[in-house]
Amino acid sequence: MTKVDLRKSDYLEAARIEAAMWRCYYNHQFLRLAWYLLDFMRSVFQCDWILAMRLAWHSSMAAIIYRRQKGHENYPKVLKSLVKFYKIGSDHSLTPFDYHKAAELELEWWDIHRYPQKYDKTLEQSIAGAAAVVYNCRPQDLKEYAAYRAQAAEMLTHEGDKYAVKNDWPKIEDLLYRTWHSFHYAMSRQK
Repeated sequence: MTKVDLRKSDYLEAARIEAAMWRCYYNHQFLRLAWYLLDFMRSVFQCDWILAMRLAWHSSMAAIIYRRQKGHENYPKVLKSLVKFYKIGSDHSLTPFDYHKAAELELEWWDIHRYPQKYDKTLEQSIAGAAAVVYNCRPQDLKEYAAYRAQAAEMLTHEGDKYAVKNDWPKIEDLLYRTWHSFHYAMSRQK
């Protein structure tokens, strides 16, 4: 397996694809989402289709299990899929990372987004901490990145949810572009 520097992905392409993924997910367009997810994995992990499919499978399994069991989350099952996802990512990275910790922190920020009242941490702090593990940097290096991502995530509602407001997609997409631009800037300052 070829190792890559995960810090050097095409951030503009990642932003474009992630914005499309979020729109598909929150509008319940799951077949389109699957295609974008594969494309996103290829872009961020700079990998072939087979590795992208493995990454996409494990990340989507975690998301599906978590989403479908709201209020009755099966945290061990979600975590198992996230650990598999991050293990593949760590094995593929020039700078391996603690994939167990990355998985735990990813699940934490999902849960903070869903149940903010349960935690002392903010969504922004949790996102920064999770990304810092994967990219081998300090959480404060990703503070702006996390702030934009948290702001975008907090604006989202699922189509058809009770009391859902219409998503402001231009604003959300702008925030995702700012997220990835900030990520690129932070990574370019790393040694």
